[in-house]
Amino acid sequence: MIIIDTDILSMFAKADALDLLLKFTGKAQIGMTPAIADEVLVPLQYGYDFPLQILAQIPIIPISASVGEASVQLQLETAKLGRGEREAIAFCQVEKVLFATNDAIARKFAQEQGVQVISLQAILRGLWVSGVSSLEEVRTLLERIKRTDYLDVPAAVESEIFRLDEEQCR
Repeated sequence: MIIIDTDILSMFAKADALDLLLKFTGKAQIGMTPAIADEVLVPLQYGYDFPLQILAQIPIIPISASVGEASVQLQLETAKLGRGEREAIAFCQVEKVLFATNDAIARKFAQEQGVQVISLQAILRGLWVSGVSSLEEVRTLLERIKRTDYLDVPAAVESEIFRLDEEQCR
């Protein structure tokens, strides 16, 4: 299972690409915690409707008491993360599942907590390497994400996403 953070869910929803994310991960293998769902809802207050796509397609995974306790403990350890990130990291730590985020601080903190993390770059690369999408479709998707989310992606990161390995050149 992969717990997806608000930032990645929002990026894919704004780019009309949640279906690709679900196809890549498998609907049964993806979810969000209640705190992430709360964060996803905020843009509704400002007239955006993309959160409705997220809520319709991504399951909310209930948290156990042990995850709640772990989340409180993480709150005591860092003030740099929001409630959604803390709850997601605690969930992934307790349940031993992956955490997907584009937030560098959350990614680093999660790794320090022993949580395996997957980045937006890894997801985008995985989409075309796995054959879910073509290389050109992922290039187009990244351009849509950059435009709709006002995301700045350094050239080195783009090069890593679209790097061809020896086996892919054959």
